[in-house]
Amino acid sequence: MEGSEVILQIKSLGKRPRPPRLQTAPSMRRFFLLVVSLGSAAPLAAQSAPIARVDTLVASGQVPAAIAQVDQALAATPRDFEVLWRASRVRLLQGDAQPEKSKAQDKLYREALALAERAIKANPAAPDGYVRRAAANGKVALFAGVLDAADYVIQTRDDTEKVIAMRGVPPMTLASAHYILGRTHLKLTDTPRPLRMPLGLGFGNAADALTHLARATTLRPGFVMFQLEYARALIANDRAADARAVLQQLGALGNQEPGDEQRKQEGAELLKTLR
Repeated sequence: MEGSEVILQIKSLGKRPRPPRLQTAPSMRRFFLLVVSLGSAAPLAAQSAPIARVDTLVASGQVPAAIAQVDQALAATPRDFEVLWRASRVRLLQGDAQPEKSKAQDKLYREALALAERAIKANPAAPDGYVRRAAANGKVALFAGVLDAADYVIQTRDDTEKVIAMRGVPPMTLASAHYILGRTHLKLTDTPRPLRMPLGLGFGNAADALTHLARATTLRPGFVMFQLEYARALIANDRAADARAVLQQLGALGNQEPGDEQRKQEGAELLKTLR
């Protein structure tokens, strides 16, 4: 054997064989990804499920329980979108329960508005924040007086029109947008148009009020709040017979929102004026 061959053999004996690289099977990789995904999604699911219970509590008239749920969620997750828009809704309900035109009512309405603003900041692509801001702006405007709160009224119109123009909005959310916009038009007609025009509020009219409120009742049939306002819009458009038919059915509808019993009483009183 020649010297060079001996040297090569010695070198090859000195080298340690490399262990084979472990290849992760595709199924194993998918498993790890799934574990990571579930691990990150679990806290979100845990957060969203309890706060969604607020909707059920409100629908069943359990506002104090809804307030407690919202306050707890706000303390735990103050930047969560689902918490913020629901908190805004609950604050409006709290405001409605206060004495009319009281400082406590004004404070709660403005808190509802601030929470809606935070919800929009948390998720500017979702419709719920804009619906809640429109509702809160409407309440603030009614509290202050429409002519003294033109900016709030205009923002209400802009937010609801934005939601209506969105794609894929859930029917109940879309119904609320149409309701708020229709009610805004109807409330504006209480003030003569020449007084409203210099403030940028000349857009309010009874025909558009009827269009949007009719759409709201179609998207969410049997909802007392929408039906009552729809009847008022019918009256404003000289359709008393149609309004009478709506109001006659109002008392038989199920209550789905705090204040529905009072709305039924208002409807009964309005019906008497049409006889």
